[in-house]
Amino acid sequence: MDTKTLILGQKNKKTWIEIHNLKAIGQMVRKKRKKMGMTQAEAAGLCNVGARFMSELENGKATMHFDKIMKVLRSFGFIIGISERL
Repeated sequence: MDTKTLILGQKNKKTWIEIHNLKAIGQMVRKKRKKMGMTQAEAAGLCNVGARFMSELENGKATMHFDKIMKVLRSFGFIIGISERL
């Protein structure tokens, strides 16, 4: 994962990561979940998804429901942006 910092003002720095596949998203979610001291089951409850879905997301399963992925990311405080390659 390519990590970059986007500066939106003196006090407003955002770190953004270039995502190339679902495995990278799963790694981000796992890292945040562990930082919060939560089990997969607890995280699934927080995000209102099943524990199996949470496990499959963290393991980078290639066929996931985008709307559920977005629900998990929002629940963990992530945002997703999209831009054209330069």
